[in-house]
Amino acid sequence: MEIINDFCGPQIELGPSVIALGTFDGLHLGHCDVIKAARAYADKHNYKLLAFTFSNHPLSEIKPEAVPAKLISNKEKENLFAKLGVDILVNIPFTHYFSQLSPDEFLEKLKIFSFKCLVVGENYSYGFLGKGDTKTLMQSGQEDKFDVIVRKLIQIKGTVVSSSKIRELIKNGEIALANEMLGRAYTISGTVVSGANRGGCLGFPTANIEFSDADLIVPAKGVYAAKVLMSDIEHLGMANIGYNPTFGDIDKKRLEINIFDFIDDIYGKEITVRLMHYIRGERKFNSPAELCEQIQKDKDIISAYFSEKEK
Repeated sequence: MEIINDFCGPQIELGPSVIALGTFDGLHLGHCDVIKAARAYADKHNYKLLAFTFSNHPLSEIKPEAVPAKLISNKEKENLFAKLGVDILVNIPFTHYFSQLSPDEFLEKLKIFSFKCLVVGENYSYGFLGKGDTKTLMQSGQEDKFDVIVRKLIQIKGTVVSSSKIRELIKNGEIALANEMLGRAYTISGTVVSGANRGGCLGFPTANIEFSDADLIVPAKGVYAAKVLMSDIEHLGMANIGYNPTFGDIDKKRLEINIFDFIDDIYGKEITVRLMHYIRGERKFNSPAELCEQIQKDKDIISAYFSEKEK
């Protein structure tokens, strides 16, 4: 997959293309549906598939105080686009210049990619103040002789799949439903750093993760069933997100992961934690012994959860 990060830089001669348009700020099921529909059109007509999106949320230029936390890092975003079969990814900054383009001017800019078809979700908007929508897009398609495919929004359990809804679910600890809407497990990547070693003293050594992307949304405090990816090998474990109130740690949220049946030294290594299921909220215990007893219960519950999933 070719990646264009600078709209003003040298462009790729790609011939006729189909473009999937969207913010794609979560690459959830709805976003993936748009990409897959574009891929199918590209295959049918032997065109290149191009995804056009922004590396920052448009609100960062329009209303910075309202920018939502990210659901996905740019690195993970690029990897997922490649897996979805995108040939060329235009992942550029949303700037003041772009915010001022009218709907027609925006479409005019896209013509350098020789597109024959645009694919969007039914809530797609574009141009200055979002004045362009699917109706204006279809009108432009009729006038300028290009196809427009509008995909219906996907619903799960009666709720429209959206990035804002997924953020709400993650913040509330409803990670299983968030994962269902994402179409994959919500992940947090980071470097393993040294901690207070309390987990090791309690018999449950933990890897402390330093978040690689500070703008990524942080899930609800508590204990989670998790999968840990290291060097392309997946391990089971239990993750804790919180402040360690039993020990009076209230400075900042942290992620700790106890990897089952694992004793290797991984300090300084990059790992990916996939949150699978919310077990319980954060609690303050009266003593380390009481905490240790609860951790064992958590581990038993998580082990049973993974065993059930394997059936």
